[in-house]
Amino acid sequence: MALYAAFIIVISLQGAVFAQDSGVPDMPYPMVGMCSARIEDKLYFIGGAQGLQGKNIENLRGTSIVQAFDFENMRWDTNVAPLMTPRVFACAVVMNDSIYVMGGVDSLGHVLNSVEVYDPATNTWRYGSPMLMASKGAAATVFDDHIFIFGGGNGMSGPTSQVEVYSSDAGRWKSTYPMVFGRAYHKVIRVKGLMYIVGGVGGSVGPISIIETYVPTVGTTSIALTLKRPRMLFGTVENGDSVFVISGMGGSGGADNHIELLNLATEGGERDSLLMNTVDSARVGFVAAKGNDGKIYLFGGVSPDYKNGQVAVPTVTALGEITDVKQIPNTIPQSFSLGQNYPNPFNPTTNIHFDIPSPGSDVSLEVYNMLGESVKTLVKGYLRGGSYVFTFDGANLPSGAYIYRLETPKGSTYRKMVLIK
Repeated sequence: MALYAAFIIVISLQGAVFAQDSGVPDMPYPMVGMCSARIEDKLYFIGGAQGLQGKNIENLRGTSIVQAFDFENMRWDTNVAPLMTPRVFACAVVMNDSIYVMGGVDSLGHVLNSVEVYDPATNTWRYGSPMLMASKGAAATVFDDHIFIFGGGNGMSGPTSQVEVYSSDAGRWKSTYPMVFGRAYHKVIRVKGLMYIVGGVGGSVGPISIIETYVPTVGTTSIALTLKRPRMLFGTVENGDSVFVISGMGGSGGADNHIELLNLATEGGERDSLLMNTVDSARVGFVAAKGNDGKIYLFGGVSPDYKNGQVAVPTVTALGEITDVKQIPNTIPQSFSLGQNYPNPFNPTTNIHFDIPSPGSDVSLEVYNMLGESVKTLVKGYLRGGSYVFTFDGANLPSGAYIYRLETPKGSTYRKMVLIK
């Protein structure tokens, strides 16, 4: 069964805008489907393809280009040694100060099981022990000097549920307990000893929203929670024990511009999955990363807003400093309430407090201009009972009066705030 082959349908994107000019120079070699790995301040972009053929991700062919961005001096380094084998839709991790790049599709369309290892000290690549199974669109992470690689497609059937583990001591791969669902073009996130396998494509069903937990010390999987929106080829950025899930391809086969927040830290808090803001230009097959300045940066990928999604986007987009809704500990409100923002007037940030009674509820917190137009969605999703504060940044908005509204199953309430620059 072939992987989900439909690509971008140009769609109308609506909602709040959460993006800005990053000030970062364009990518020297814009790519879609590249993998990435970060060592200290340098983020490496490995392989990928420079454009699409017929809007079909199955037709992408890999390149050997490797480029790096230094978050310390905000400059590109194009002197990184190229891959020995071209790759697109490979996956990469850092272990023992080296970058391991696994699988992908080469320049002839072959799905690979080969592994390359990069030594940044010598700027050289070497081949490592090959995986047991060829795969493209897999996801990988590191735990206790072991590489875990999840799923992917092998070119002959749909996405697999196989999990392989590489031991640096033994120098070889072995199969271990599989996932519940086969998937490709997904992400794996490690938080507090657990691995969360997020989204991806599940064969002919298209993008999925299911998230599994994987216990590396035991090798067991379980269904943990679900995304609010199914997606594949998206970006993730970790912020403490929270994870931002950004853009990607949605369930309709079109580019999804929503940002979702997963709170993976609190016991029983899996339902704290929130639809946050939206990016002004959705991307698919890109890399998202957190800079030294606290901002989220989006690199490469394709967008329906750039050359109709056929060519990789060269510009680097910044999503602003990471802020998310924070719960105030040891508070048990008896009812819904919305406080006056402080400070008010403000420039450019202010804090908005609100209360959710136990046990919790689906809520939305949104900002409108005086014409009644939505300018930013701050919170949209389930929150447990408690008191919360959200730091609102109006840096990209003009001076003036705004309304912020809290909507709950019990009704809605609103207040006025003033931005003065």
